[in-house]
Amino acid sequence: MKTIAFVCKGNSFKSIICERFAKELTNDFIIVSAGTNPADKVNVEGAKIMEARGLSMDGYRPHSLDSLPENIDYLVKMGCAVECPFVPAKETIDFDMDKYPAKTFEEKEIVVDLLEKKVKEFIETISNR
Repeated sequence: MKTIAFVCKGNSFKSIICERFAKELTNDFIIVSAGTNPADKVNVEGAKIMEARGLSMDGYRPHSLDSLPENIDYLVKMGCAVECPFVPAKETIDFDMDKYPAKTFEEKEIVVDLLEKKVKEFIETISNR
């Protein structure tokens, strides 16, 4: 089974939200997420936004890059204006999310909408390979 890893800085909002969306969309991949500097917990506002969509973040917690599996087929970076250390993967994709602010609740809602769309398009693309 192929592996998708979503990565960003804190793994508390963007990358972990992507992991949650992807797990909802497919069972055909091993799906994980991690951060270069993981936070202590999932972003509270992000969790509320997901809960309002019927997607609980219970059981999800930020992980470090060290927790990623050795063989990653698709490494999906969020951008996040941070340089990732080398993580070997067969293919690297950048969602380029650093250009979208996520400071207010409303901005986070917009980011979640964008992430949902990007994850759906990505899963559809790689599922057809």
